[in-house]
Amino acid sequence: PLGENTPSMDLYTSIRNATVGGCILGLSTSAYLALVGRVTGMSGSLRTAYLSLTKQKSSDALHIIYVGGLFLGGAGVRMLIPSALENGGYGSLMLIAGGVLTGMGTTIGHGCTSGHGLCGLARLSKRSLLGVVSFFSTGLLTATVLHPFFHKNWVPTRTQPSLVPVHDTLPVSVILGAFLTLYGFTQTEISRGLAASFCSILFAFGLGISGMLQPTKIHGFLALTTGWDPSLAFVMAGGLLTNLVLWPVITKWTQPITCPMFDLPKKTELEGDLVVGGVLFGIGWAVGGLCPGPGMVGIAGPYGSSALIWTAACVLGQQLVVSFWKKSK
Repeated sequence: PLGENTPSMDLYTSIRNATVGGCILGLSTSAYLALVGRVTGMSGSLRTAYLSLTKQKSSDALHIIYVGGLFLGGAGVRMLIPSALENGGYGSLMLIAGGVLTGMGTTIGHGCTSGHGLCGLARLSKRSLLGVVSFFSTGLLTATVLHPFFHKNWVPTRTQPSLVPVHDTLPVSVILGAFLTLYGFTQTEISRGLAASFCSILFAFGLGISGMLQPTKIHGFLALTTGWDPSLAFVMAGGLLTNLVLWPVITKWTQPITCPMFDLPKKTELEGDLVVGGVLFGIGWAVGGLCPGPGMVGIAGPYGSSALIWTAACVLGQQLVVSFWKKSK
């Protein structure tokens, strides 16, 4: 069935799910552009949401609502396509290392697989192309080199991560999602809030159907070894092709549906930060098997404690960059 992601699944089914899931991700990001005029970025939404909530920057209701929708979308995936979520946990050290590096890298490099990959490449952004080349090549190299030494750590087990007392963090996902969504709705127009919620929940289901919520699938793609799994390349292909068709049409509009103007990235300069951030993100992605979107959505899984640890570490990495790297420049 569509969305089923299991170890015994044949390659054709895996590629089909990856392509369909990628197209859903593309539809979600195109809808977000059409409805509120913004680029979808998982790392940017996570960082802006927590910086807003901790009063480190002015509040941004749409980012807060979007993150809330990812948590609620994860709960929906858990109920409707539970096999899309990893049925096992990982070691805390691997999760923390991967999360911190990913948080640092996506903050320094200004984006991740969604903002730079699905959206930036669709805008034909040279900055995003540099970022994507940096983190994809680093991720492939790191996972391939580490595979002989760490492949056993990349297999999920029923062992509970030592930092969280329970496997199942579904209630955490639902409570966080409901709180962030309701809080965000108090600070923006209902139409904009509903648009952000719809797009983020749709994005969560796209991740689930595509296989992106399972670190085993990510490691299977990034590590160029025997039994290499190419299916996740079709996630990017499906999402990017969808956006390449829809974005040129949407950006010709005078304004998005619920907002008075488009709010798109304006920088065009190629900077060293894109490479430095991309390399750090690529290493973190290869080590932990997660990036910000799957990390947040995965908290609703039966072993969501692993995703919770990873996401907390990712926020820590983002905060380190905000506190030290950005201020030093």
